[in-house]
Amino acid sequence: MKIIKRNSCISCGSLLQDKRYVRDFPIFMGTTIEPKEDDLKADMIFAECVGCGCIQMRNLIPLDILYKNSHNHSVGKTWQIHHKQFSEFVLKHAKGDVVELGGAHLILAHHLEQSDDINSITVYDTNITGETTSDKIKTVNGLFDFDTVENQVDAVIHSHVIEHLYEPMKQVKDMAKGIKEGGMMIVSAPVIDKMMEDGFTNAMNFEHTYGLTKKLLYWILLNAGLRIVEQHDFSEHCVFVAAIKDGYYPYDLDITDSIRCKNSYFTKFIQEQDAEVERINTLLEGEDSKQTFIFGAHIFTQFLTKNGLSEKLFSCALDNDLKKQGQRLYGTDLFVLSPKVLKCFEQPIVVLKAGQYTEEIKKDILENINSNTRFIL
Repeated sequence: MKIIKRNSCISCGSLLQDKRYVRDFPIFMGTTIEPKEDDLKADMIFAECVGCGCIQMRNLIPLDILYKNSHNHSVGKTWQIHHKQFSEFVLKHAKGDVVELGGAHLILAHHLEQSDDINSITVYDTNITGETTSDKIKTVNGLFDFDTVENQVDAVIHSHVIEHLYEPMKQVKDMAKGIKEGGMMIVSAPVIDKMMEDGFTNAMNFEHTYGLTKKLLYWILLNAGLRIVEQHDFSEHCVFVAAIKDGYYPYDLDITDSIRCKNSYFTKFIQEQDAEVERINTLLEGEDSKQTFIFGAHIFTQFLTKNGLSEKLFSCALDNDLKKQGQRLYGTDLFVLSPKVLKCFEQPIVVLKAGQYTEEIKKDILENINSNTRFIL
């Protein structure tokens, strides 16, 4: 596997300075049935832009390898609420012919097809898993490229895609070329600096390769000739933005100054994660590993174990995703079971560090599985 090296800032083009190394990190944040010796790994290097301060990944994984398999099945009430609210936001601004990028499960497309204002939705993704339910929805298995689209469209929408782009300034500008004058780009995006500030271990990784802030998101859209007409905070950690293509561009804007960020959140994040790993290792020392579990067959668990949390402390990993159960968490020796296994123990212990989903998962376990479960949060 040939690693792609990022040598300049994604937002202002300045040089990068390495800040933190995590050696041999698994490149896939899902599960596998293959033997562990087949797992691919690479050094995860967090770097800082010397110009604007943006934190970003130095090492990038080739896209055909990184997204060879799908891992995100959008399980849980939080995602259900997100998809519904984002579809309502989209329908305030979009009409006619729409392109959606990265909507593999077709959840958003199914919401949009019910509107008389939408003529068609063409969904691009490398792993289409949803099923079409009407002639309005068309799917394209592959990465989006406007060079392959004959006509400009009325709107381009994407949910939690922009943070995956390796060259967001260029790629969003390319997307905007395919939008009609007066058309819209409508985005749902994570607020990664806030996620890291709150200690979310799914914030930055080989898929989320730069510290997307609200300011940086607005600049990416503005640079593409898109003027923001509405923004809505779905939560502290996710924002919806609607922007119109009308030729507006503030030529007198000081780019570096406008996107300069205080990256103290990164130093805080690293210090807190190191302390958390030490704390959990100490708390679980001497506990019976047969009744000790860690939740999340995902980046949450991989990040902790690759930063020093001992896998030997746990019986297995837990996950609500049926497709992951019975498989092995990539890059680890941990096999995955349903949280229902907690019913078999009097007072099981669960390490639960699942970011914005933590309270939802905790509530479900206590109310529906085992009310005596003890949590390390």
